[in-house]
Amino acid sequence: VLHLFCAALTEHKILFLSSSYQRLTDACRALLALMFPLKYSFTYVPILPAQLLEVLSTPTPFIIGVHSIFQSETQELLDVVIADLDGGTVSVPECVHISLLPEPLLQQTREALSMVLDPELEVADLAFPPATISASSLKMQDKEIRAVFLRLFAQLLQGYRWCLHIIRIHPEPVIRFHKVS
Repeated sequence: VLHLFCAALTEHKILFLSSSYQRLTDACRALLALMFPLKYSFTYVPILPAQLLEVLSTPTPFIIGVHSIFQSETQELLDVVIADLDGGTVSVPECVHISLLPEPLLQQTREALSMVLDPELEVADLAFPPATISASSLKMQDKEIRAVFLRLFAQLLQGYRWCLHIIRIHPEPVIRFHKVS
């Protein structure tokens, strides 16, 4: 999930494959929900019809879901991150480099997600585990996962104001983002 999340943030092509249309839609919508408060501004098609499979060869980033019976047509795509929802695998081609999160944040996010999804596994090796560890309800897990990603965005974007420059030579001041900073 973190690889797909980072691929979406760094504007890569992401293709979901599944034999279930519901699973395709849910996976595409979940990836967009994890990106909140950011909005995905490229092509987003949760279920791509068979007649439009040539769209997969476009040069722009996308998040697209395709039924798994068309998997043979997707094998020739060289620059697409493919998530097989039925098999539970994510394949990243050699020519695609996904920039992951900086290391302290990556480890903290993995640990936080692990504590939400499987708390017993996270504390299994502790000599003195906490007294009560129980998995949350699905509704609460959803909120906890969203909170993990909101905290991640807050940590990633903290201090962004140092990168803003105000230009006052115009009648109205202009705020520009200094990309190098």
